[in-house]
Amino acid sequence: MIRYEFEPAQSDTQLVHVGTYKRSIPVSIDRMYENALDWAHLPFVHSTSFKSIKPLDYGAWGWRADVIDVKDRAMRLELCLDRSSRRWITRNLEGDNEGAEIWTHVFVVSNRALDLVIDFFVPLQKKNDKDKVGLAYAKSYERLYDEDVQMMSERQIELDRKVKKRDDNEALAVEVPVQLPLKINFSGREYLVNKEKQTWYVYPSRCPHLLGPLDDSPITDGIIVCPWHGFEFDLKTGTQVGNHGKVNSCSLGPMPNVRQVGDKLHLTLKAVS
Repeated sequence: MIRYEFEPAQSDTQLVHVGTYKRSIPVSIDRMYENALDWAHLPFVHSTSFKSIKPLDYGAWGWRADVIDVKDRAMRLELCLDRSSRRWITRNLEGDNEGAEIWTHVFVVSNRALDLVIDFFVPLQKKNDKDKVGLAYAKSYERLYDEDVQMMSERQIELDRKVKKRDDNEALAVEVPVQLPLKINFSGREYLVNKEKQTWYVYPSRCPHLLGPLDDSPITDGIIVCPWHGFEFDLKTGTQVGNHGKVNSCSLGPMPNVRQVGDKLHLTLKAVS
């Protein structure tokens, strides 16, 4: 069973209105707008739906991008945000299902609760297919919002977390962990202790871009990749590497030194210049 109300299509629109998806979500309007404007997360958080995205233009107004889905279908999508009406319209400008429009309206219930009403408009050739197509859209959006709500909720938890002032003189010794990665609190921050081959690394548990979790991200040649947006970081220096550096430059910050002595790992922080 799917968890939404499915309404039959209406007949008073230029395109065929194939249905409506309604959902209540436990996030703020700020997180919702942030998510709508965040084109970069599509092939990472929604990897079962999208394979790649190439932005053509983006800003506070929305974004326009060339997208390839997991079935290798190419399309050009545009999302336009209207904050005054608390809605955004996603249009398929080119490619598969060209002309389709998805209208998302947001209703604020409380500071951390929203109701969403999402209408699907499609240029159908066969009007008898509208219920089938509408149901397919609704199922797809349920999966997308399942993934988005988890991302938005995790980000809000991290934003609410009180971060202590860094103590650059702090030192810590921990037992060599059997299970990796090991999460520790060090100098007022949450870090992960991990190992690749014979090299130990200690790095923040969250990506500095939008606080994506790094717990399950594997290390490859000293590089770790954020699961939310694909940002890559060199764990020796903490610096960002890869193509995302052309768009947003960020860093893991000063990286702790780690040294193994017997069955202990000794951690210290480099002095901040």
